[in-house]
Amino acid sequence: MRILVVSQNNYKMKTTDAFTQGQSLITTILGKMSNLNEWKRRFLLETFMLFLTIRGRVNFLQLGRYGRYDESTYRSGFENKFDFLDFNSKLIKGHCSDEMILGFDPTYISKSGKCTPGLGYFYSGTEDRYKRGLEVGCIAAIDVRQNTAYHLEGVQSPAARKSDLSDGRSIVDHYAELITSRAPELKQISRILVCDGYFAKRRFIDPIASSTELSIISRLRNDANLRYLYLGKQKPGKGRPQRYDGKINVKQIDKRRISKVYEDDQIRIYSAIVNSVGLKRDIKLAYVEFLDQKGKLITTKLFFCTDLEMSGLNIVKYYQARFQMEFIFRDAKQFTSLQHCQARSSNKLHFHINASLTSTSIAKCIQRKGISVDNPSRISISDVKTELFNHYLLHRIFSIFQIRQNINKNDNMYEKILDIGKIAA
Repeated sequence: MRILVVSQNNYKMKTTDAFTQGQSLITTILGKMSNLNEWKRRFLLETFMLFLTIRGRVNFLQLGRYGRYDESTYRSGFENKFDFLDFNSKLIKGHCSDEMILGFDPTYISKSGKCTPGLGYFYSGTEDRYKRGLEVGCIAAIDVRQNTAYHLEGVQSPAARKSDLSDGRSIVDHYAELITSRAPELKQISRILVCDGYFAKRRFIDPIASSTELSIISRLRNDANLRYLYLGKQKPGKGRPQRYDGKINVKQIDKRRISKVYEDDQIRIYSAIVNSVGLKRDIKLAYVEFLDQKGKLITTKLFFCTDLEMSGLNIVKYYQARFQMEFIFRDAKQFTSLQHCQARSSNKLHFHINASLTSTSIAKCIQRKGISVDNPSRISISDVKTELFNHYLLHRIFSIFQIRQNINKNDNMYEKILDIGKIAA
């Protein structure tokens, strides 16, 4: 967590704690953002650090107890809009490798009450059923080399009521519009968007493929309707040229017409350009056979990409990397109170949700300090929160008892106190 630095005054080895790293990181990014006055910068810095410091629920009451402002100030501050996509884009540029992909996935948020905007019935993956609450469609930047994901922006999904969606529009149309409206900013990070199998729909893929430069990777149903492309010589004379060469039996693919591109002890990958009847477009197919320890076939899966030049191996690798988004949701729900907002305002909900998810990315950058951007590392949001809470409590004690914090004899004890309760201490 802490890195060693050399003091130029007395050449004494000291440590930079998570609090100093976090404040420096957030201040640097906020300084690069325009249209922020000094008070707004101080407020955002305070808020992000409190999300990573407070134990238990992070709501307006708790923010008022721990922070420098009162509860009403946090309520009014959350009402003001803030460009989280710009903030998080700047955050990852200095902390990620050059092999990045984009991920999109909605997450269910438990919420009670009757007056919360957007309240409805949404699918909960953890319980595998629809539940009453909120849903947030989240866009993330996934670093393939680091094998971790960083939050970009979350947008609350409208409830499936006629009053929340325009005539003829569905929730899938809302997801597609969410991506297309942010495509100019997203393509600066990556031109590859990975989604799970739910989004293998024309209403999602067509708007993105036709109006943006993003390529989509997803998974097909096991009974997908696919056709081989005709590669033979066309018959002379009148008539439309032959395009297809028969339906693909997805349960027993003809391996003479689809090439093997990768094999190891666990999987075999076959790839080819085929036509999808349901999507009404040609796609790059990656047919994967999963093997057991004895090399026998367990099951098969169908993955695809709208970019016909994408390799079958990369399609599978990038789709598997998509799962790192789930850890953002897990960490935000466990450590940064994603589900504990008290507000009934759409703006306050948006701010709280994104502040919670952004805080997990900040914690990851704090822990990766001093580690190469191309190397994976162990990430523990719990350790970051533990150290920041210990720092908060220690400085409150120093302030109450008027203890000088810069006395050299307190350095070793200071470090030990910051490590109390850590998993890896």
